[in-house]
Amino acid sequence: MHNNHDIVQVKVDQPKQNQASTSTSKALQMNIDRNKTVIVYNRVNNYILTALLEAVLLCQ
Repeated sequence: MHNNHDIVQVKVDQPKQNQASTSTSKALQMNIDRNKTVIVYNRVNNYILTALLEAVLLCQ
């Protein structure tokens, strides 16, 4: 029995960069205090959102 190695080309679709996919919009707005507001946009990274929510909700 021979060990034949098959080479397979794999192509991954690249996301198309257009105006609709790169635009951001407001996803969440929290009024913290009378003069403090937190605005989170829809393209925020998960770890940043987690840190922000922990800081805001645990400090109240």
